[in-house]
Amino acid sequence: MSITTRHAAALLLACIFLNGCGKSSSDTQIRVLNTSIDYSSVDLYLDNGTTNTRVITGATDGTLTSYTSVGANSYTVEFTRNGVSSSLKSTSEKLTSNTHRTYVAYGNTGQFGTLEILEDQDKPDSSYTKVQLLDAAPDAGSVDVYLTDPSVELSNSSPTFSGVAGGSIDASGFVTISSGSYRIRVTAAGSQTDIRLDSVTGITFSSEEILSIVISGTNGGVLVNASVIPQQGVQTVVNTTYARVRAAAGIPAGSNLSANLGGTKLLSDASANTVSQYALVTAGTPTLNLTLNGTALAAATETLTAGDDYTVLVLNGAAVSGTTTTLITDDNRLPSTSTYAKIKLVNAMSELGDPLSMNVNYTPEASAIALGDASSSTEVTAGTYTEIDTDDATTSTTLYTNTTATLTGSGVYSLFMFGSAASTIGALRVNR
Repeated sequence: MSITTRHAAALLLACIFLNGCGKSSSDTQIRVLNTSIDYSSVDLYLDNGTTNTRVITGATDGTLTSYTSVGANSYTVEFTRNGVSSSLKSTSEKLTSNTHRTYVAYGNTGQFGTLEILEDQDKPDSSYTKVQLLDAAPDAGSVDVYLTDPSVELSNSSPTFSGVAGGSIDASGFVTISSGSYRIRVTAAGSQTDIRLDSVTGITFSSEEILSIVISGTNGGVLVNASVIPQQGVQTVVNTTYARVRAAAGIPAGSNLSANLGGTKLLSDASANTVSQYALVTAGTPTLNLTLNGTALAAATETLTAGDDYTVLVLNGAAVSGTTTTLITDDNRLPSTSTYAKIKLVNAMSELGDPLSMNVNYTPEASAIALGDASSSTEVTAGTYTEIDTDDATTSTTLYTNTTATLTGSGVYSLFMFGSAASTIGALRVNR
């Protein structure tokens, strides 16, 4: 049976658009690296003005898809959640013949973005490698990236890429360096002590190779992961092996507490109501050792996920049976815009035991948070506050009032409540 002219034309259009009839030398090769935690699976559509077709389906977080061949043409490139029609982002692009590109998807809910790797760069000379940096981790803030011999101390090094902002490709473009084994270290911009990622061992950068290093975010918001992607090649994933952990001493006045987690000292003879700074702890199941008033307590094991932030809350007081510890997961990702701050309530009132509520400018932001627990972080308008109150949720008594707090834009805060109803102490701490 012969194929009608109309059916033949439709078949030809499908072949041209999606390479359904075999790869053509005029095709464009596209793929997706999804680094978004919130948008954990995304689809990519191409609209040529006549047909809007899903060409990549279900690109999952952390995954670099295979290439898809599409006909060279001008398109509206659109990203959606997997299986959802509403658009996350769309852009007009001309996909040219016989080229390759990788779309890097990133961003929190309501902040979806993409970066592009154009993968048809000229090779460097023999014994050299070309490297570019893409920062798909806005929550981490601006970062420096060091590419060094694995044995070189960071203090003796200068960053290969400096002050790269989240959601951008470093303005220096491709940097040409000698081929070899490189240790990848990421720090906060301008700081060699604020480590965000350390590959520890070397990654091989081959002669005449062209690499893109993509920095991606974590659940905690501060630490980062990375993908090393050779031009038209397969990614090497370099994930952080650390979590960030702090400790809070909800203990009676006059007491002192030391806390060591997996060999990392969090508190050293700290007085009541102390909240430590975050420290890097190797993820996994480290042992927590506590010493209260000079007496060592029974060791415990905590479970830490790499990339997450935590608070170890230690309680001892009239409302507690013995000494208890709670591992609280902290969401220190940035607020949705720079006009907002985030704040959470932590109930460490070991001498009271009642649940607590928190109001910010008379608006309820946390309700009935039990002793040893914390609320979710909530967004509030940044600025100087008329009043932040903490109430006893059982008696409705106001326990704490702060009329001088300033929550800066993009800031992330925790309000720790310590003590008793008669002697309440509120400690507002900056998480990042």
